[in-house]
Order: sequence, then C-alpha cells, then structure tokens
Amino acid sequence: MAKPDHTAPSDNTTLVDVLEGYTEAGFASSFAAEEDGIVHCDSCGSDLDSSRVVMRSLRRLEGASDPDDMMAVVALECGVCGAAGTMVLGYGPSATAADSDVLRTLRDHRDEGELPADSPPSETPD
Repeated sequence: MAKPDHTAPSDNTTLVDVLEGYTEAGFASSFAAEEDGIVHCDSCGSDLDSSRVVMRSLRRLEGASDPDDMMAVVALECGVCGAAGTMVLGYGPSATAADSDVLRTLRDHRDEGELPADSPPSETPD
C-alpha cells in the first residue's frame, strides 16, 4: 500500500497523516495546551505563555459529519529550548477552555515566510 501524499490534502486526510507529515518536516516534539493560554513543551518541560512559542504552520481538520472532529494541528517552536513539534487543539463548540485559550492567543508567524520547504500539507505563507 502506498504511503499517503502529504502535499495534497483531501477530504480523507486523517490526523495521523497530518502528524506524520509534520514529523517528517522536523516537527517531532509535542506540546500541550493549558488554561490561560499556557503551552507546555514536552521536550524541556517548560510552561510558556503562548507568546513565547512560534507558530510555523496550522492545519485544520473537520469531520465530514461530526462537529466534534473539528481540530487544529499547529506546528510550533519552543521559545526556551527551540524544540519543533506539534499540538492538537479542538476548536468550535466542543473545544476545551485550554484549547480555545491557546488557539486564540498564539502569535501567527506563518506570514514571515519561514515555513520549512516541506511543511505539510502544501501550506504556504499567507
């Protein structure tokens, strides 16, 4: 079976596909959302205000028929240790308070033209 193409998103792109694509692009660490806009870096253990992480890419996933499947996969860099990784956040009506706080307060650095050349899935700076 052929490996999914991470450069051409389609309606059947899964969370696993997106996470694998980001890992291949160098975003191998992980982050977690905490309330009040705090982001936890699993690499160094730091709890950071969302202004101290750099968002490099954002990919929204939506379930075909289930609004509970509304997720945002964010590729980040830690402002303390420099680790690059991902964080999965719910958004919409079923999002947790922590997910909403972080998603609302993240600083978007995608327009700085600093996306990795192979940043999945075919994202370009705004």
